[in-house]
Amino acid sequence: MGAPRGRGLTPVALALGLAVGCAELGTDPGQVASIDFTGFPYPAVITGDSLRDSLGVVTPLSATAYDARGAVLADAVITFVTPDTGVTIDALGRLRTTRRPGSLRVFASVDGLQSGGRTLLVTAAPDTMYATSATAPTVTYTIPDAATNLSPELAVALRSRTDVAAPNVTGWLVRWRTVHRGDTLAAGDTTLVALQSAAGRRGAVDTSTTAGASTRRLRIFANRLPAAIDTFIVLAEVRRHGVPVAGSPVRFTVRVAPPAP
Repeated sequence: MGAPRGRGLTPVALALGLAVGCAELGTDPGQVASIDFTGFPYPAVITGDSLRDSLGVVTPLSATAYDARGAVLADAVITFVTPDTGVTIDALGRLRTTRRPGSLRVFASVDGLQSGGRTLLVTAAPDTMYATSATAPTVTYTIPDAATNLSPELAVALRSRTDVAAPNVTGWLVRWRTVHRGDTLAAGDTTLVALQSAAGRRGAVDTSTTAGASTRRLRIFANRLPAAIDTFIVLAEVRRHGVPVAGSPVRFTVRVAPPAP
């Protein structure tokens, strides 16, 4: 059995200028042949802070080493390295950065070999959000149902009041949800409506752009509505260290109705 695909190693020399011999590529059972470094516990880290999960808990980086047969090497000592300045990663894999908003690169390394690199966004501390579009739009839908039965763009902005030079919060999770007649609809429930991006991709979780923006549109399935005129509440929520930021959730009231006779 070969090593898992997509986990190929590259010599550390490619990123850090270290020399690695060909004999160290780990083709024998029990030797490291590949590393699976799948990503980060959160897509962004606040400048001057440690990398945390969605609940605000400092969370170490993790990766898995495999031998040439694809077996997990549980005893492999995996470290994490970066070619970027202003970043520290301790022996437990806990990352902290003082870099200004932007990005940094991280590699998992075992015995002088490393995984492919991953990019982590660095952002200002999110402390406020607000709507940047109308909060009470009306959708005039058509029957039979059509893909054009969409709300106007529902948009929010995520900002940092403490970073005047770079106030836009990038790469932060924005969670959207829809409420109908007092009940929160499940994220995958498309019986009546669906949340989707400007590109048409459905999903209730978004990451803020470099402009600190997050948007969704509400797709209305007109043939399934329980009443000709109805209302849906769409909420956009952001948390920092597990606590809602000021202004969260932002509330949109979407009224849906057929064309006037």
